[in-house]
Amino acid sequence: MDTNSHHFDQFFHYVITFIFLAFALILASENAVASSIKTDAEALLLFKNMVQKDPSGVLSGWQLKNNPCSWNGVTCNSLGRVTTLDLQQSELVGEVSFSPFNSLDMLTVLNLSSNSFHVNASTSLSQLPYSLKQLELSFGGLAGFVPENFFERCPNLEYVSLSFNNLTGSLPQNFLLHTDKLQYLSMDYNNLTGSISDLKIETCNSLLRLDLSGNQITDSIPAALSNCTTLQELVLAENYFSGPIPNSFGELKSLQRLDLSKNHLTGWIPSELGNSCSSLSELKLSNNNITGSIPNSFSSCSSLQNLDLSNNNLTGSFPDSILQNLASLETLQMSSNKISGPFPASLSFCKKLRVIDFSSNMIKGIIPPDLCPGASSLEELRAPDNSLYGPIPSQLSQCSQLKTIDFSLNYLNGSIPSELVKLENLEQLIAWYNSLEGNIPAELGKCSNLKNLILNNNYLSGKIPVELFNCGNLEWISLTSNGLSGEIPKEFSHLSRLAVLQLANNSLSGQIPSELVNCSSLVWLDLSSNRLTGEIPPRLGRQQGAKALSGILSGNTLVFVRNVGNSCKGVGGLLEFYGIHPERLLQVPSLKSCDFTRLYSGPVLSAFTRYQTIEYLDLSYNELRGKIPDEFGDMIALQVLVISHNQLSGEIPSSLGGLKNLGVFDASHNRLQGQIPDSFSLLSFLVQIDLSNNELTGQIPQRGQLSTLPASQYANNPGLCGVPLPECQYTSPATNTNGDGGGGKRNSTSSWANSIVLGVLISIASVCILIVWAIAMRARRREAEGVKMLSSLSANYAASTWKIDKEKEPLSINVATFQRQLRKLKFSQLIEATNGFSAASLIGSGGFGEVFKATLKDGSSVAIKKLIRLSCQGDREFMAEMETLGKIKHKNLVPLLGYCKVGEERLLVYEFMEYGSLEEMLHGKTRTRDRRILTWEERKKIARGAAKGLCFLHHNCIPHIIHRDMKSSNVLLDNEMDARVSDFGMARLISALDTHLSVSTLAGTPGYVPPEYYQSFRCTAKGDVYSFGVVLLELLTGKRPTDKEDFGDTNLKDPNMGGREKIARRAAKGLCFLHHNCIPHIIHRDMKSSNVLLDNEMDARVSDFGMARLISALDTHLSVSTLAGTPGYVPPEYYQSFRCTAKGDVYSFGVVLLELLTGKRPTDKEDFGDTNLVGWVKMKVREGKSMEVIDQGLFSVTKGNNKAEVLEVKAIIRRDLKTYPPHDHPQLENEQLS
Repeated sequence: MDTNSHHFDQFFHYVITFIFLAFALILASENAVASSIKTDAEALLLFKNMVQKDPSGVLSGWQLKNNPCSWNGVTCNSLGRVTTLDLQQSELVGEVSFSPFNSLDMLTVLNLSSNSFHVNASTSLSQLPYSLKQLELSFGGLAGFVPENFFERCPNLEYVSLSFNNLTGSLPQNFLLHTDKLQYLSMDYNNLTGSISDLKIETCNSLLRLDLSGNQITDSIPAALSNCTTLQELVLAENYFSGPIPNSFGELKSLQRLDLSKNHLTGWIPSELGNSCSSLSELKLSNNNITGSIPNSFSSCSSLQNLDLSNNNLTGSFPDSILQNLASLETLQMSSNKISGPFPASLSFCKKLRVIDFSSNMIKGIIPPDLCPGASSLEELRAPDNSLYGPIPSQLSQCSQLKTIDFSLNYLNGSIPSELVKLENLEQLIAWYNSLEGNIPAELGKCSNLKNLILNNNYLSGKIPVELFNCGNLEWISLTSNGLSGEIPKEFSHLSRLAVLQLANNSLSGQIPSELVNCSSLVWLDLSSNRLTGEIPPRLGRQQGAKALSGILSGNTLVFVRNVGNSCKGVGGLLEFYGIHPERLLQVPSLKSCDFTRLYSGPVLSAFTRYQTIEYLDLSYNELRGKIPDEFGDMIALQVLVISHNQLSGEIPSSLGGLKNLGVFDASHNRLQGQIPDSFSLLSFLVQIDLSNNELTGQIPQRGQLSTLPASQYANNPGLCGVPLPECQYTSPATNTNGDGGGGKRNSTSSWANSIVLGVLISIASVCILIVWAIAMRARRREAEGVKMLSSLSANYAASTWKIDKEKEPLSINVATFQRQLRKLKFSQLIEATNGFSAASLIGSGGFGEVFKATLKDGSSVAIKKLIRLSCQGDREFMAEMETLGKIKHKNLVPLLGYCKVGEERLLVYEFMEYGSLEEMLHGKTRTRDRRILTWEERKKIARGAAKGLCFLHHNCIPHIIHRDMKSSNVLLDNEMDARVSDFGMARLISALDTHLSVSTLAGTPGYVPPEYYQSFRCTAKGDVYSFGVVLLELLTGKRPTDKEDFGDTNLKDPNMGGREKIARRAAKGLCFLHHNCIPHIIHRDMKSSNVLLDNEMDARVSDFGMARLISALDTHLSVSTLAGTPGYVPPEYYQSFRCTAKGDVYSFGVVLLELLTGKRPTDKEDFGDTNLVGWVKMKVREGKSMEVIDQGLFSVTKGNNKAEVLEVKAIIRRDLKTYPPHDHPQLENEQLS
């Protein structure tokens, strides 16, 4: 019993002890949990205190008196510890750090995305808790470097999104170590730079998605990414990756999406990629420099839905064997390649295919009739700019889902099939510039969803079917340049959404229907070059735009071709240009004959959504009679009004003076009478007026713009006078000059003294009168000389006229100069030095104005550029811009010596370049008596000089200057044959006319525009570099960028190596100075051979630098965003970014160097076919025919070349052209030019 009692006591003691310990542990645990919960709350409150603004009161309930688990955005576990903090899209503002979260040791999810925080990434990302698994910080205000220990500190992370922030610098080499559990990593659209080719990628066995797109990462794509065998999505688009696609990507057998678009990748598409792509659903390799053909191994990609290989250099035909196995394919985008062969008939096997885009290729043959109904899901069928022929298959009507058909710029013939009426969803029928004939099918009127009917430049005949107007959604009708007849149907009034109506150049007759006033969305009306009769309906002026234009023409790519001169009728034409490069227009025969110098392009003309009333009205070249309606003065948005070549009579309505936006008014070749209304003086935007060949009388209004325009625009009006025409002759009535001759006798009683005093006073008065008379006569002679000088200036054909300020003597206006020896130069001296700006002194003209040679009294010469007249430009802005450009000095830039403003005119005084431009030296007559032979050394000198000038603009000017129009005519040569880049800073200055056409982009000079401009429409320094490359090709080949004749030695006079090298070196130096040494940096934006001038020593001088920047700065109401430069010189990436950069200048300069090397122009159809100089050189190098690239005159010993030098150059060319293909354009650095 005692033993049992003892055991019981012992057992009871143990139990009690155990219960006591358990209770103590429970109390301790509860205290610890309570303490931890309090710590969590304090950490969250510490973060709350950093938030400066909380407009929605999201954090208002975060208070210690409340359980943190009930706080907004906070989630806890069963112990009350914080595990999730989700404050996405809470409109929070403040400069915060993540240090408070370090104590949240159970936090697994942190989401602060889409707020307005400012976070230091390098410190905050190192302060996150170890327990974190999901981190969502996209649009989170992160800035700075990514810490190297990020994943080491948070090894449990599975999901990380840092997208759309401002992360900078390169990714650390060990960044992806310690990522065993990471499944999702998104760092897209930051500012990451540097290379990731050495990134250690070893422990990524769980990674499913990696997105680094939208950064600035360079160098090659790391092949080590193939170690991530579980990877399903790899997105590296929109970076600067170069080199080939790694063959090892074929090992990523789980890959479903691969996007490497918009980089600088080269080489072939690896066949290994197709051997293991059974899971691949999306492959995007667009906007690279990929060559070769499409590998047959792609037939294994049976799951492929989206294939985008557009904007590359792919060749060969599209393999039919591939398409037969791609049953899941939905979109096929192959635009802007060099795909040849027939249109792939096997597309009919792709039952799910929705989009086919073969724009801008080299496909020949017919459109396969059996394409439909095989591809029964097809919605878009695009194949413009190919070589398709034959009829449009009627079987297309069996693709019942079709919305868009675009076969523009082909050779299709036959009639438009009436069976298309079965396409109930059809929205766009675009087939301009083909050989279609017959009538427009009336059945199209049953296509109720039709928006765009663009069939201009065909051979269509018959009447416009009235059934067409049952299509109430029509927005754009273009039937220009066909053989249509009959009257314009009044049923157009049913089309309330119609924005663009182009019926020009047909045989339409009858009157203009007044019912057009009911087209309440109409902004563009072109009825020119028809046989229209009767009066202009006054009701047309009362079109007020009752309908909203929201969404109209959205998604269209528009190009306006502006005609210059009289070779083509009308102001120009509007084209739908999806998938077509504007440079292609240079090869269209019917357009090639037109003297057009500018192509404007953009997504949608901005004015279309601004005023909702007619802005462009062209009724020229008809048989219209009667008066100009007074009601036209109510068309407040009208910018272009062309009514020339009709039989209009009566007076010009003064109400037109109320058209504040009018930029172009052409009423020439009519029978207009009376005076030009004084109200026209109020048209501040007016830049082009033509009233010639009428019966106008009276004086031209001297206020406003009218007196500053050329005299030719008022010619053949016998009764018209006043500046710019001869002065009006007024007959004054005769005045009686006879006076009373008698005088009273003097008082005989006057004293002798008074007589003496009176005599002295009379003598003094007589002397004063003589002095005043002499001064007045001198002033009158000076005034007569001034009037005579200005009258001769106004009457001179070569010079534009000048507006005379009555309050100031214009001849006394000083020229603001930047050099002491020119400090006393006056405007009158400029007139004398140019003989009244006569035709004999005119040495050049271009897009920015005319250039005259002025010989001053001391025997020195200067060049005077008279800028195109700009509207709405302030004197302060002009002078500020001039002062900036005047301070830009570099030996390879054409220096601005001074400037002068006379009325509305602006004159720029430059140093005269003895040898003119590089373009003249290579392709035409020079202004010197003895033509210098361009030796190899001289060409290298010019290339280097121009490169230095462009480099200076890009790097050393603050802000940097993109030339935008780098070409050989903008490289001038001084008396030492040093290259000088000219016209930098001028490209942004364009006329108000161009502004009022409301276009977005000026493409530049054909032959110098880089290919990528047509993708992005942005001017960049790389674009300048491309254009400069075209200039270099001119130097090398001796050929023009767009030479219409065959390329041969006949186009080149005695070329040799030394001269071309000298020009290249000097031009490079000028360009480099603009980029690096100029403060502010200047991007030339139009680097081309014509902007490399040669002085009397054959030194290249880069000209026209700063012109693009100057013009945009002055024309403040400009809606044109960018002057890209000259086609052939514009870098390819400009068409992706619409940004002009110093690298663009270098690209343009590279084109100039190619001009030097090859002697060819950048764009020429006869020699280059559908490509340009750069593409031609690439093709020759790839074919192993690099020696054919070189201007053969460079190898002629008889033309000044040293034989040993010729052999050495041949060896260098064979080696370097094979090693360094011209696919990229680096920055131009000073050390490269030594």
